[in-house]
Amino acid sequence: MRRMGNRRRNWTREETLEALALYLRTPFGRLNTHNSEIVRLAERLGRTPGAVALKACNFAALDDSLPRKGMSHTSRLDREIWQAFLENPEMLLPVFARQTGMAETPPGLAEEQADPIHPTPPQATERIVAVRQRLGQDFFRRMVLAAWAERCPLTGVNDPRLLNASHIVAWREDPANRLNPRNGICLNTLHDRAFDRHLITFDEDMRLVIAPDVSREARRVLERVDSPRLSMPERFCPDPAFLEAHRRRFHERLRVST
Repeated sequence: MRRMGNRRRNWTREETLEALALYLRTPFGRLNTHNSEIVRLAERLGRTPGAVALKACNFAALDDSLPRKGMSHTSRLDREIWQAFLENPEMLLPVFARQTGMAETPPGLAEEQADPIHPTPPQATERIVAVRQRLGQDFFRRMVLAAWAERCPLTGVNDPRLLNASHIVAWREDPANRLNPRNGICLNTLHDRAFDRHLITFDEDMRLVIAPDVSREARRVLERVDSPRLSMPERFCPDPAFLEAHRRRFHERLRVST
C-alpha cells in the first residue's frame, strides 16, 4: 500500500487497530522511529515510522489512568476504538496474532487441572489430565509488562524471563476482566506466586503487606525489596476496586486458616 502523491491518507479502522495493538504491548520508551516493530508495521501499512509512532502514542491521551497525556488531537475513530477495547479487549486478539505471528487465540498457561482422564496405576509417575487453557494470556502479559516498563516495581528485576503479569482478581473469578490490563501488576516470579496465593497484598497506600502465617525465612526474602510501596506504572494503573477485592481475599484466607 502506497501514498498517492502528497495527498494525506486518513487512517482506516483496521490501521488504527494495528496502531492500538502495538501501543498496548510496547513500553513508552520504545514508541519511536528506531523501534524495529514500528518500522515493520509502517512498511506494511505504507506509512512512515514517525506517523505510526505518533498514532500509537496518541492513544495515551485517551487513558484516564495516566499521570501524563499524549497528543490531544485524537480522532473520533480513535475514541471509538479505544472505548471498544475497554469494553472488550479480546477484539484485538486477531490483530495481536497478526503482529506477533501467533495463532489467533494463543494458548497460555493452564489455569486449572482437572481429574485424570484415565485411572492412574499406583506405581505410575505420570498421568494424563485435561486442562483449561488461558486464551489471550500472552496478550495480557505483554500489555501488563509494557505498562510497567518490563520492571518489577518492588525489586527492580527487569528480565522478562523472571517477570509475570499477575492478575489482581484471578482469571477464573472474573471472566469479563481476564484481559483488562488494569487487572494486572508486573511482579517478579516469587512475589507473583505469593500474590496469587494471597500470601501478600497491598494496602490502600500501596504498601506491601505480608501475611502473618508466612514463615520467618520466607518473610525475610519477601521483604528484600527496593521499596515496600508499589510504584505506579506508565499506564493502566491498577483499578482500586480490583485491589480491594484482592485484600478481601487475603483476609478471608487468614480467617479460614486460623
